[in-house]
Amino acid sequence: MQKKFESNILKNQLFSKKHSLLLAISGGIDSVVLAHLLKDTGFNFSLAHCNFKLRGKDSDADEAFCKALAKELDVKFYTQAFNVEAYCKKNKVSVQMAARDLRYSWFNDLIKKNKFDHLVTAHHANDVVETIFINLLRGTGIKGLKGIPEKKANTVRPLLNFTKDELIAFVKKENINYRTDKSNLEAKYERNFLRLEILPKLKKLHPNLEQTFLNNVANFKEEAEIVNEFLTEKTKQLVSKKEIHTVINKVKLKKEKHVQTLLHHILEPFGFTLSQIKDIKTNLVENGETGKLFFTSSFTLTIDREQILIKPAIDKGAETIQLNSLNELKSCKFIKLAEIKEFKSVQNNQLVIEKSKLIFPLTIRQKKTGDKFKPFGMKGFKLISDFLKDQKLNAFEKENCRLLENGNGDIIWVMGYRSDDRYKIETKKNNLLKLTLVE
Repeated sequence: MQKKFESNILKNQLFSKKHSLLLAISGGIDSVVLAHLLKDTGFNFSLAHCNFKLRGKDSDADEAFCKALAKELDVKFYTQAFNVEAYCKKNKVSVQMAARDLRYSWFNDLIKKNKFDHLVTAHHANDVVETIFINLLRGTGIKGLKGIPEKKANTVRPLLNFTKDELIAFVKKENINYRTDKSNLEAKYERNFLRLEILPKLKKLHPNLEQTFLNNVANFKEEAEIVNEFLTEKTKQLVSKKEIHTVINKVKLKKEKHVQTLLHHILEPFGFTLSQIKDIKTNLVENGETGKLFFTSSFTLTIDREQILIKPAIDKGAETIQLNSLNELKSCKFIKLAEIKEFKSVQNNQLVIEKSKLIFPLTIRQKKTGDKFKPFGMKGFKLISDFLKDQKLNAFEKENCRLLENGNGDIIWVMGYRSDDRYKIETKKNNLLKLTLVE
């Protein structure tokens, strides 16, 4: 087994004996076997153990076992205790996700502090089979069929070509002790259910199940690369960047044969779920509704007339700024203020107003339901929402639009678009202020 282990490492250039390795050790059979194999083949490594304090005395016994193993193998040992329950409550995640976040955050800190070259984990062929089944159940597409990579960033998994049966046979032959986590014997978790209930039955029908999946993974990887190249090229044709917006050409996308696959490739990195992507596709192809918003924790998407727009999530608590004096107006981050002697012309992003018509405090804010003003050149009032609709603005532009409100409650300026007719210039000389919108 040692020869097969070292041969695979050399063949796939996973790491060398010059590298400093950090092995994630639980005390279970997988990581204990990996520790012995690394020692037997002469690699330079240290052990890192996480004590999640979830199983009382058993958790502490695992830590003690790993510490003793490090002493036996004559390698450095690092350990850290975590309050998983507190992390779950604070971040509203499952125990499994909390443990993963805490574990890898600590590993990364150790790697940086001690200058390890690689983190080594004990995933094996059975983990590959389980992962592919889970990905199929979750609908991850062809990417999910690639299983677990042997090497990704600084994480290496040198046991992927070994089955669980091989690891068990090794500990029996070498008379190696290890710990058993009783929670792994409970079928209430998805992965455990597959491991304990489903896969043993499949293995009776297909004794070489793990090797078959490893062979399939090699094929899936190559096919996934081909598909990814196609999708990446299509994405370049459909997607562009405009300031903070990601813009998808709606007209071109609707002409594509595989709309949902393209949408999945484009939108998944933003955190949109499969059900959301299906809804977006239905809205795009069948309903034709514009202005509908879709949200992730970090991004907002809207389907506009000719585009699909994605931007960082709208801040529901967008700031309102109160300006109590002319000096505060001069220092406002949204406005560049200048005193002018004579009115000549004005651009779309500018407002010229008589100083005497300003009533402090002024307020810069986003629009509210029912806001109205008297657009320059018009006799009557118009709702701000109707005015912005007439300007053919998309949902994000409407959301980002700011209003300058006078101290008497009048909306002086829909900033960047139109001033209020009630505040038009009556004298073209002296006592004039020019406000320029700063983007």
